[in-house]
Amino acid sequence: MVRIGLIGAARVAPYAIIAPARSVPGAHLTAIAARDLNRASTFAARHGIATVHRDYRALIVDPAIDLVYLATPPSTHADLAHRAIAAGKHILIEKPFTIDASEAAAILDHARARGVRAFEAMHAPHHALFGEVRVIVGSGVLGRIRRVNAHFSTIIAVVPGEFRWHVGLGGGGLMDLGVYPLALCRRLLGEDFKVDAVAVEFESGVDARLRADLSFGDVAARIGCSMIDPFDAYLEIVGEHGTLHVRNPVAPSLGNRLTLRTGTSCEEREIDGATSWTAQLAAIVATLRDGAPYPLPADDPLVSMRAIERVRAHPDWDAAVNADATAQP
Repeated sequence: MVRIGLIGAARVAPYAIIAPARSVPGAHLTAIAARDLNRASTFAARHGIATVHRDYRALIVDPAIDLVYLATPPSTHADLAHRAIAAGKHILIEKPFTIDASEAAAILDHARARGVRAFEAMHAPHHALFGEVRVIVGSGVLGRIRRVNAHFSTIIAVVPGEFRWHVGLGGGGLMDLGVYPLALCRRLLGEDFKVDAVAVEFESGVDARLRADLSFGDVAARIGCSMIDPFDAYLEIVGEHGTLHVRNPVAPSLGNRLTLRTGTSCEEREIDGATSWTAQLAAIVATLRDGAPYPLPADDPLVSMRAIERVRAHPDWDAAVNADATAQP
């Protein structure tokens, strides 16, 4: 049994770890800790979590826990991850993995030295939908890939305590939403890309809406994200012989549609399967308990953070940051 301790009574926890732990054989969510003990107790009672620890440290050193799941703001990830690793725990960290690539590298180095595993909760590619996308692309039916477009938007309310609207806590559209389309492009086209142009809109010092044009060799890609527009998530792969359009590659279990169009046919279908969060936890349990190879590279969290930094390093980003600062009262 892989015994899991949850740090953070977060909104993501019920569907990202609590429900999966109930359905994955060999996984058991045993304990929770939060900044506020009363909040942790209320959350535990609501979701049937047996043990409530008085603070983060008590959970981290609990010998009855094998894997610590961090559902706290990104600015806290590095400190908590290092503390958990030092205690000999495996860690599963909500995306974005850290504030920057240097923090990610330090966590992975520490985990390797301590002999534990560090996973990022980048759940989407674990769903059967992405496996089907890979099969179609690999079959050659689309011909040579010429362009990839990927987008994820959803309205994130500006409310007290919402870390995604605080840049110092690791918020922002690219970190929270854009990381998904960026990762989809990386997994299809490789890790070597150039940033050609960035269009970013800031609100209250945070990137609220983003579009970035990238080049993966001779393949053009455009990623987009927004925290101020209604839900929309898609992946479009344009080849010389056809087009594959995927609706909702981010959370496929909430409804997806795969449409393959070629010069002679059009095929539409939905891909069933366990939720992406359940499939992710099943892969983690198989890796920790049975020694199975994990589907994603061990350094993927670091590669992901470096990709984010590459987009942010474009001069267009700095220009938008400066324009926003000038506009502030």
